[in-house]
Amino acid sequence: MGALVAKALRPVKAFNIENRAHKIISKEKPKAAPTYPSTFEELKRVKEADPEIDKKLDTKDPGLDDRLRNVYVTSHGRPEDDITREKRKQSEDRPLPSFRGQVPDFDFGLKEPEKIPYGRTTLRQAIDYISSHQINPTEVTAAKIAFEYNLKEEDVVNILKYFKTFEVYLPATRTTPAMFAGPTQLRQKLYKNKVPEIENKKDVEENKKAKVENV
Repeated sequence: MGALVAKALRPVKAFNIENRAHKIISKEKPKAAPTYPSTFEELKRVKEADPEIDKKLDTKDPGLDDRLRNVYVTSHGRPEDDITREKRKQSEDRPLPSFRGQVPDFDFGLKEPEKIPYGRTTLRQAIDYISSHQINPTEVTAAKIAFEYNLKEEDVVNILKYFKTFEVYLPATRTTPAMFAGPTQLRQKLYKNKVPEIENKKDVEENKKAKVENV
């Protein structure tokens, strides 16, 4: 739409364009802005000292050109290429990642560490023992969880106190009763697998301590 309007208005804008251009050119030129008194006095002083200053500024001075050719910069440092090459050699032990593909999606939105230090836990582990504790708190106690996951017992007590896993609750309808649709089956399966492991590891550790004491 805009292109059509511009094309339609083009003959109107070009009407009598030459006469209008000559009329503007023939007008008196605008006067330059007045200089400051200090600037005017400085120019007056320079012209009194050298009346040919305007001519000298407009002409080329061969002496200045010759001196300019003798001006050069000498670098006393190392070349940038040598510094870059040395840094590349130093970084061979720490190369940049070569994988340029798409990063896979992790289960909990982040990559889980391969080694977990003492007193630390991952989100997956926390969900595991929190779920197990919710199913059977008498069996999966804070002491057993601390022993299994290398945690402080007081930290485990606080985790079990302030954190719970969510359940999806479906209200009753005409055909189906109310029920929990959350990870109940997963919790039961997790409980069956984890509790024997915790018990067995603790029994093995106690047996080792008893053998050492008997010796």
